[in-house]
Amino acid sequence: MLSNFIIAVKAVIPTFLLILLGMGGRQFHIMTDTELNHANKAVFEIMFPIMMFYNIYSADFSGVIIPRYIAFCVVMLFIVYGLGVVVTLLTEKENYNRGALIQAIYRSNFVLMGIPIMKNLMGEEALGLTTIMVAFIIPIYNTLAVVTLEVFRGGTLHVSTILKRIITNPMILGAGAGLIAAGFRLQLPAILATPMSQVSSAASTIALMIMGATFRLGSIRENSKNLVIGAVGKLIVSPGLALTAGYLLGLRDLQLALLIIMFGAPCAVSGYTMAQQMDSNGELAAGCLIITSLLSCITICGWIFLFKQLGAF
Repeated sequence: MLSNFIIAVKAVIPTFLLILLGMGGRQFHIMTDTELNHANKAVFEIMFPIMMFYNIYSADFSGVIIPRYIAFCVVMLFIVYGLGVVVTLLTEKENYNRGALIQAIYRSNFVLMGIPIMKNLMGEEALGLTTIMVAFIIPIYNTLAVVTLEVFRGGTLHVSTILKRIITNPMILGAGAGLIAAGFRLQLPAILATPMSQVSSAASTIALMIMGATFRLGSIRENSKNLVIGAVGKLIVSPGLALTAGYLLGLRDLQLALLIIMFGAPCAVSGYTMAQQMDSNGELAAGCLIITSLLSCITICGWIFLFKQLGAF
């Protein structure tokens, strides 16, 4: 039992130490808000697309793409989203809060947390399937976010707008380029592959530190009811449903472990930006991000420990 707990802690703690390092940098005023915004934009528009491309390009996909597993994950995501909509409509009367709360329940920080934690937990061999699932899940996250936030701010849905947001998403562009390169078995010269590998290795580290540096504790004092709903839905209900269903259906090892991050990671950082830009409650989105990021250190360890004890991976 103790060995399983140690494995769980070792898989999660390095990620959160980077977040704490970023929080410490913020306290010492090493970077201003403007600099953090620029750095965050550089990570998501330059480093993450390169990371997506390189991880797919360099991965061994033999036996990785499993249609039934992908279908299971997509179905579970829509189930979690549907439950989030129902709970939000029953507990929150203001449309201003509804979009942000629904996002908090279904949309995980899968890109930022998935790759480093799965690498810590399952080793380098986990990166292939993790990256492929990111490529499938992120477009669904973005589509649902645009539709949800438009609906609850009273806007008119335009298919062209939704498609444009998806197609122009930097991470989707990086993943698409990686799939093309892998599909055609392209071989990049070392002069390109080496810096791409270096950027790919640094992307998650830098992003986690920026995430820590951008935390704002003030938003936690407000929206207490919705923060509780968002945190419980994101960290307990969502992964609980996915892991239980996956375990009962016979998923084990990497496939089951990946569900912990796919459904149990904290709220997506981009959810805060989208909430602000689309007239939803940005403070609620920020509060959910902070609370779930801090508590997920405990809950992710708990899920890993539980299923290690069950011998699932």
